[in-house]
Amino acid sequence: TISLKACVSTMSGEDGSNKQANSRWRVLAGASVVSTSIGLYLRFHHLLSIASLRRNHDNIIEMVDQHPVLAPLCYIGVLVAVIGITCPGATMLSFLGGVLFKQPYASMYAYIGYIVGATISYFVTTFVLGDYMRKRLAANSQLYQKFEANVRRNAFAYLVAARYTMVFPFFFVNGAAALVGVRCRTFIAATSVSCIPGSVIYTTAGGALANLLHKMTDDEELDKSQLIWAALSDSNVKICMAGVTCALMVVAIIQFTQSEEKSKGS
Repeated sequence: TISLKACVSTMSGEDGSNKQANSRWRVLAGASVVSTSIGLYLRFHHLLSIASLRRNHDNIIEMVDQHPVLAPLCYIGVLVAVIGITCPGATMLSFLGGVLFKQPYASMYAYIGYIVGATISYFVTTFVLGDYMRKRLAANSQLYQKFEANVRRNAFAYLVAARYTMVFPFFFVNGAAALVGVRCRTFIAATSVSCIPGSVIYTTAGGALANLLHKMTDDEELDKSQLIWAALSDSNVKICMAGVTCALMVVAIIQFTQSEEKSKGS
C-alpha cells in the first residue's frame, strides 16, 4: 500500500512538473512571438510608407522584373511571416502586391500568403494561449459560451461570413477560431474560400495605388477606404465577388438542407 501511494504521488509530481515545464515553454514562445513582431515592425515599418514607396518604386519594379521567381517567393514569405506572428502591416503588404505584380499573379501571391500565414497564426495562438484562455473564458464569460456554441454548430459558415464581409480584422478571426477550438481542417477550408475576394480586392486596390504614387506627396495620408472602393468598381473584382457569392450560396443551401434532414431524422 505504501509503495502504491508513493508511486501515485511520484506520478502526480511528474505530471505537475510536466505542466509547469509546458507552461514555461508557452510563456517563452509567446514572449518570443510578441518581441519578434514588435521588433520587425519597429525595424521595417517605414518601408511601407508612401514616401518610401515613391522613392523606391522604380528600383523595386526593376528588381522584380530581374527576378521573376525569387521576387514572388520573397513577397509571399514576408506576407506569411507578418500574418503568422500578427505583426502590423498586412494591409499595406496586400496593397504592395498590386503595386509590384500584375493581375492575376498579384491576387494569387497574396492569396497563398493569406492561407499559409493564417494557418501559422492559428497554430501559434493554439499553442501559446489555447487551453489556458479557453478554460478561463468558458468558465467566466457567458458571451464566449454562446459564441463557442454557435461556432461549433456551424464553424465553416461563421468563419466564412467573418472573413468574407471583412467586418472583423484578419488577425482577430485567426485568434478567435483557435481559442474557440475550431478544427484545423475546417479553419483552412473556410479561410481558403473566404480569402479569395480579399486577395483580389486588396491587390486591385494596390494597382490603383501604383498609379497614384507619383502624384502623392511624402506627407500625404493614404486613404485606404478610397482605394478599396475604387477596387470594388473594377469589373474583374465584381465578377470575382459574384462568383464567390454564388458558390457560397450553394454551400449555404446544401448545409441548410442537411441540417434540416438531420433535425427531422432525430
